[in-house]
Order: sequence, then C-alpha cells, then structure tokens
Amino acid sequence: MAQALQLHVLGRDWTFSWTSSDPEHTKRRQLYTRVVSEFFDDYDPRSTFSIQRMAALGQQFEGKDIGEWFGPYGTARILRGLAQQASHDVTVYTTTDGVVYLADICAEFRPTLILVASMLGIDRVNPVYYAFIQASLMLPQSAGIAGGRPSSALYFAGVQGDELLYLDPHTTRPAVTRTNNNEYLQSDLASYSCPTPRRIAMSRLDPCMVFGYYCATLESLIDLRSRIELLADDGVTAIVSFDNGHAPESAIPESHGSGPVGSESIKSEARADDGRVSTPVLLTKLPNDSDNDDASCNSTSRPKSESGEIVLEGECSDEEWVTDL
Repeated sequence: MAQALQLHVLGRDWTFSWTSSDPEHTKRRQLYTRVVSEFFDDYDPRSTFSIQRMAALGQQFEGKDIGEWFGPYGTARILRGLAQQASHDVTVYTTTDGVVYLADICAEFRPTLILVASMLGIDRVNPVYYAFIQASLMLPQSAGIAGGRPSSALYFAGVQGDELLYLDPHTTRPAVTRTNNNEYLQSDLASYSCPTPRRIAMSRLDPCMVFGYYCATLESLIDLRSRIELLADDGVTAIVSFDNGHAPESAIPESHGSGPVGSESIKSEARADDGRVSTPVLLTKLPNDSDNDDASCNSTSRPKSESGEIVLEGECSDEEWVTDL
C-alpha cells in the first residue's frame, strides 16, 4: 500500500536529494516524507496506518486482541477501514475470489488500489500460476505482491527470469519522533526502506499472496482489464477477472466482531463502503528466516477456531500473518 501511495503522489519516475535546495527536489522530499509519516508508531491523527491504529481497529471491528495475528485479507480490510476514517483520496477495493466488479468502482471513480487476496496452491505455489505472477509484476498498474516463503513474509516488486525480486523489511528499529514541521533527515527515515533487493525462486514461495494494482484514472483501470484479458487469451492462467456489474450481496462478507480477521469466506468484498483508503504497509508474516515446509494455507481441512467457528476452505492461516512496516 505504501507503493500505491507513492505512485499516487510521486508517480514511478522520481528521485530527490536530501540535501538539495532545488524547488523540485524539495517538493518531492516533502511528498515522500508525508507518505512515510503516515506509518509512524504513534496515535497522532497523521499516523493513519500506524501499527497501534491497526491493532486498535482490529480489536474494535474484529474482536482481535492486541498481539493476535491478522490474516492477509483481514489486514486489507483493516487498512481500508483506517483509510475510510482518514478520508483518504485513494480508495481500496478488496476481493478474495479474484473477480473485480467494475460497477462498484466506476460509479464514482476515485484513484483506486485493488487488492486481490489469493491462495495459489496448498503448501507451494502451483506452477500453473508462475506466468501470471511474472506478468502481473510487469504491468504498469502493479503495486507489487505481498507474500513470502513459509514463515517469512516478503514484498515482491519485480521479476528477473524465473526469480522474483523482493524486499524484506524485518528489522527492528527505534520509533521515529514526529516533528512539528514534518522535516526529517535521511537517517531519520532510513528504516522505512530496504536498500538491498534480493531474489527468490518461485518454487519456494508460500501460496498465500496479495496482488496489488493501482489505477489512478478510469482509463488506467480499463487498460488493466485489457492487459489481463489479453494474458488470458494468450493461455496464461489469470487469477484476476472482471465483471461489468455490481458484486452480489451474497459475495460481501459480514463482519460480526467476534471472528478472526481474515477468516471470512473466500468471496469478493467489492464494496468500498464509500471508503477512502490509500497507502502503505506490507502484509507480512511473523519474522522468521526458517525455510520449513509448513503450509500457511489449507485448502482441504476445515478446522474450528476457539470460538467454534468453522475456518472455511481455501483460506490463508491467520496465525501466520502480522502487519509490519
């Protein structure tokens, strides 16, 4: 989501110097700082997506206690709720069945981040989806993919051959103290970016993934549809499809407050509820560099939660996920 907000305010082709007095560099530095400051670790109204606010909203809306993990889809819903509260100028559209209902987006179009939560296998990604993963990261609307390998979350930003390029944000740093004039040194915000991209083979990926697409204009949304449909026409197994209508009411999960975040049926939650969302934060798993083969998705069993609710088939385990910057 951070990538989507950066695209919204800065575009793709930008850079700046932390020390330059050039007006254009100063403007870009201020815009970048504004994006990052939305994730500062405090309850300041400007910290829209702080971990404290995410945890508080998860407790209020979903009955999750502080310290409990959010599932990938549940995290997307929490981020959407936070953006609604902040009246962001970018809205977030979430779906878990891969269907994007255009009438729900286009009625009153605003810049939109589309988040598609998917399970692409049981313990590993099914190779049939490799081509779409690669193609998705090369789309001009791509905001990256949140996923990882078992027990370790990563943010995928690009592709090189048969490998994905990723960033791993799991480094604990002291919280940044907010300034009144919102001016910071490069060293102050260094921990909000990863300087070294790494590579991973798709055969090692966890099958629970969240695909992000940022559409700044209606024309961009139409172009995204055309590009994905062309992929399907070329024989690529696409996990995203488009429907001209509204999402059926039965496809919009209800939130009852007591169930775990992300434990909803794998259906589309297309309505933005007039939500204003936008921006940044990775959906991440519990930091752990072990490469065990434990599956974080379960497509066959139907276990019960402590509250007795059935965990529906095809879900990503909530216990494996937590939000982090």
